[in-house]
Amino acid sequence: MKTYFRLALRSLLLNKVRSLLTMVGIIIGVGAVIILTSLVGGLEKQIKQTFESLGTNSLFVFAGSVGNGDGGPTGLPVNKLTYEMVNKLKIIPGVVHASAIVELSGSAVYGNKELKNVELRAVDSNFDQIYNLEITRGRFFNQGEVSGGKMVAVIGETVRKELFPNQDPLGKELKLKDKRFTIIGVPEAKGSVFGQDSDKAAYIPYTTARQRFQVERPTYIFIKTTDTTVIKKVKRDVEKTLLRVLTADDFSVRTQEEGIKFFQNILGVLASALGGIAGVSLLVGGVGIMNIMFVSVTERTREIGLRKAVGANSRDILTQFLLEAMILSLVGGVLGVGFGILVSFGMSSFIDTSLNYLYVGLSFGVSAVIGIVFGVAPAIRASRLDPIIALRYE
Repeated sequence: MKTYFRLALRSLLLNKVRSLLTMVGIIIGVGAVIILTSLVGGLEKQIKQTFESLGTNSLFVFAGSVGNGDGGPTGLPVNKLTYEMVNKLKIIPGVVHASAIVELSGSAVYGNKELKNVELRAVDSNFDQIYNLEITRGRFFNQGEVSGGKMVAVIGETVRKELFPNQDPLGKELKLKDKRFTIIGVPEAKGSVFGQDSDKAAYIPYTTARQRFQVERPTYIFIKTTDTTVIKKVKRDVEKTLLRVLTADDFSVRTQEEGIKFFQNILGVLASALGGIAGVSLLVGGVGIMNIMFVSVTERTREIGLRKAVGANSRDILTQFLLEAMILSLVGGVLGVGFGILVSFGMSSFIDTSLNYLYVGLSFGVSAVIGIVFGVAPAIRASRLDPIIALRYE
């Protein structure tokens, strides 16, 4: 076997460039599988952490019904949620907090400094408690400031660092979407979620957003219950309450568990689509190996004839060519694994990734199988060559 391996390796090294180009499909395919699984794993981990940080006793009310394709001109569900609905949901037995959430975006400006694409969240006074937002400087706005629609804001750590790097932001005025707000607090840094900086945000009273930005409807409603034992009952009561003023197609109520499953389904579809692309790449790589091995058999016809003439049998020839195909795919697999791991670690600097070593092993195993499957036909052709005819080949 050592002799077969040495001969196969020497043959491949004589055509280094061709061998490397043959492995490209395997490298890309294996690398893509590892990158994909680490990316999806990281996103799934972030989704779970995000939902779990809100507590398992959480409910979300969104505009539109799950699976309903009806919508407005944009194709999105028509938002019929209102701020008044929040007050009705607050009095449902088992509900501890209910808050309207409005999500906007715009620039934050202080002096001659501008930070673009800041996430602006218009919320109620209990948002810091609901979302476990720990205020490290100053305070969160109170109910009086919400009722009065005051121009106050709590800014994220990224906004503070970018606009107020060497000074205390409390009491300073900054512009959010061209409106002046007084900064009253800064929460503890949350880090990135789904590759998006959670601290590049500002929080203002939802009443202020209604008055100043003419936002008539909340993006969604967040509800927190006393504990997980009442979550199903509260969900039914929320649906009954909303059905008095809306139709079943106008809203959807999801628990934390349902929210996680919803995003996992999306990730599953994404993984299947990208996995298919990676699979095609591996298939193309396998076909490439087969074609190159057929070319190699043709080029080395006289060599095969000579080896048979001096005593090599068909099994020896079959083994050598099969080993060459396997070496190509295995080396391609190793390089693909290295490529995938390097890219995954590189992506981890701006988005969470979770490298699954099971898939690393499976990817490498698949590359070995590809070498065997696509190397069989050329190896059989080489082993069946008649030595007399082969020696006459020019």
